[in-house]
Amino acid sequence: MTAAELKSVIRKKARSLGAILVGFANLARYRRYYPQAEKIYHPDAVWPEAKSVIVLGLPLPLPIVETTPSINYQELYNSSNVWLDQAAYRLSLEITALGHPSVSLPRDGYADLKHLIKRASSSFSHVVAGRLAGLGTIGWNHNLLTPQHGSRVRLNSVLTTAELTADPLIKKDLCLHCRACQDLCPAGALGGDPAEPFAELDHDKCTRRHQFLKKAGCWPCGSCTKVCPVGADREAYRRLGVQRYYREQAGQSDETIAAWNHVRRFGSERNVR
Repeated sequence: MTAAELKSVIRKKARSLGAILVGFANLARYRRYYPQAEKIYHPDAVWPEAKSVIVLGLPLPLPIVETTPSINYQELYNSSNVWLDQAAYRLSLEITALGHPSVSLPRDGYADLKHLIKRASSSFSHVVAGRLAGLGTIGWNHNLLTPQHGSRVRLNSVLTTAELTADPLIKKDLCLHCRACQDLCPAGALGGDPAEPFAELDHDKCTRRHQFLKKAGCWPCGSCTKVCPVGADREAYRRLGVQRYYREQAGQSDETIAAWNHVRRFGSERNVR
């Protein structure tokens, strides 16, 4: 089997497992774009035998994300995490069975949020892997932005010894740099110089917001993914523009905002914003 044929087999298998987005990156691309990175660990820093990365993406439906913080969003988040862990594990076994040893990674690399207070990083970045695998670009909010779903995508990765070609990069910056994620962040965790490509992220504020929501039974936050105006899903769900989110923040209401608040009244602490 040629490398191109193997790549096609892996992509089909990943999609058969339910992956909506599938991308490929390799060590050469990491070396080129992040040659001196300290926090963006290369695949072979995690597993020295790794040569390539397969990134799996699962979108989060916008109407549920918009209810955050809510039990509905929490259950969606948990369900996507279970699927990502299982799909990556199964895909790694399938590739290994083809003669190319592979390992799956956890979609979240921490046991408890308190560990992110002490050290706000993980051993591998699925966001960077997604960018290098051609699935999107990294936005002001530090999330991967995809053309199809904006930043409303959960990711996981499989490392493999197979030497595969990387998918084409998305060269155009998808982020509109509108600062809606910064303006509407409940924790005030985003800021910095607008001339920079990414916001300065206050990890402590972000993590403590998540700790508060987890205790209330309606985590994670997801506000920065909710309000991001990028993504074809906005047209599909008839959610063009972000002005409704600003009206919500100002305490105004309409039929849609009332529906979000209806969902928030059930299954967890009430009136959590």
